[in-house]
Amino acid sequence: MKEVLFVCEGNIGRSQMAEGFYKHLKGTDSAASAGITDVGAKYNFAPREDIILAMKEKGVDISGQKVKQMTDEMLDNAQEVVVLCDPKLFPPTNKSSVIFREVPDPFETSMDGVREIRDKIEKIVLELVSENG
Repeated sequence: MKEVLFVCEGNIGRSQMAEGFYKHLKGTDSAASAGITDVGAKYNFAPREDIILAMKEKGVDISGQKVKQMTDEMLDNAQEVVVLCDPKLFPPTNKSSVIFREVPDPFETSMDGVREIRDKIEKIVLELVSENG
């Protein structure tokens, strides 16, 4: 079971950064990430290169992470779910521990924009880590 599942629309940016930060801060493999839509093949099942570079600037290597589509099993196996995209995109669920923290999509932004989004995600993850111990 994972402590937290980070979800965004495609799992190529926001949720990948959040997963990387969480694992880095906790020093464990206690987080996962997934996308609501299936775009893995389009991106060769890897986070976008600008996302990987932005995270490396913070000392976090996410180059080995894989793009995954969210499944019911992932939801069931997470203690907490953090949705980083438009809440309307997230499918209805009976899971009580869903947190919504809408963060802009870094899809068509400059590297400075990616860094700004990365820093917002880092703050969200820092709050979660401090709450979860």
